[in-house]
Amino acid sequence: MPLPAQPAQPVMVMPAPSSQEAENALLEAFDWGRSLPSIPKFRGTAALKYRWLRAAATFDPASELPANPFATGQERGEAEALRHLLRLPKPQLAPALKALPLREAGTALALWRWGRAQERAGAFDAGLRRTWEDTLLRSGPLMTRGYALRHALCWALAEQDEARFASIRASLREGFEETLTEFQRLFGLLGAPSPVLRLWLLPSLDYRDLRLDELGSARIWICPVEGGTLPALPAGTAWIIPSASAGLDEREASLPESLRSEAKSLADQLQPKGRSAAFAPSRSAFEQLGLVYFPVLIELDPKGSIRTIRMGDAAPSRP
Repeated sequence: MPLPAQPAQPVMVMPAPSSQEAENALLEAFDWGRSLPSIPKFRGTAALKYRWLRAAATFDPASELPANPFATGQERGEAEALRHLLRLPKPQLAPALKALPLREAGTALALWRWGRAQERAGAFDAGLRRTWEDTLLRSGPLMTRGYALRHALCWALAEQDEARFASIRASLREGFEETLTEFQRLFGLLGAPSPVLRLWLLPSLDYRDLRLDELGSARIWICPVEGGTLPALPAGTAWIIPSASAGLDEREASLPESLRSEAKSLADQLQPKGRSAAFAPSRSAFEQLGLVYFPVLIELDPKGSIRTIRMGDAAPSRP
């Protein structure tokens, strides 16, 4: 006897994303370094705005201009103003930055990526760097404003410019209180004795509670292993390697198997080369200090107090 026919199951059709949802998805993918989502089937202005944002996320800021998809209107004027700015000689950049409209997310993202490439190449002096940061801070998506804030605060800390920090804090709208608090803590470390961290010494895997000055060097490089390659350290530089997972409570006196395996793998790389380092398995220990963007280069004075902190965007690319 044939089985009775089963009722047809309804086909679930996911609604198409709104233009704001699509923009957020692209920005999130960019932020995490993932492949960008497929292009949604928008029409009209929404499609053009998305194409401008995608162009901003994918153009080569060292050698290209983002393609302008707009044929008319204020969106075309804004995109062309950005493209014009990217071609200007350095003496004309500051006024152009101050006058640049930032109504479109694509404009803000393109400006961030271009300026970041300029700053890394050494093309910005301090004044122009701050003008670029301030332009991004005044408008645009939360993501690009967050990038600009992090960049500005990292440099204010590196230059020990408390007036710049106060100016940034006074100009910000709500939403960045945690970041400001982190940097406030870091400014408090300047000139202060070294903090104590629980570290596992490599290659021995013994743990000790140490001040930074007890590592035996005046320069402290705090950075994970990148690309499986051990960095060359200048003389007088100690290396602290934050754990990739960093899940340990800073008060624990033993490593769980996963963290011990990570530390042992690092020790096995260091030992044949006669190298040493310190392994930091606790994220919270760094967060309590405000050291949340790697790499970090800390320089100590002759008394072991902290002289400078260069972190994140303001840190050198090499120790």
